[in-house]
Amino acid sequence: MEREVVVKIRKQIYRQFPEVSKSRPVVKPQGDNYLFVFKGSAVTASGHKIDRNVRVVADRTGRIMKVTTSR
Repeated sequence: MEREVVVKIRKQIYRQFPEVSKSRPVVKPQGDNYLFVFKGSAVTASGHKIDRNVRVVADRTGRIMKVTTSR
């Protein structure tokens, strides 16, 4: 996958989920598409830590097809 496509996807996900912005995604091929897995954590108002995983399926051109996230 081309570097500029990966950067484009990362920027979109970091904007939508700032709690994963300090992590680099793990990129795995999935047939004609690619799976990006971002991992991060956030702190709630009460001070508890919440782990957040964001999974993104995108095609070769950088079009995001599906985004799923953990709570």
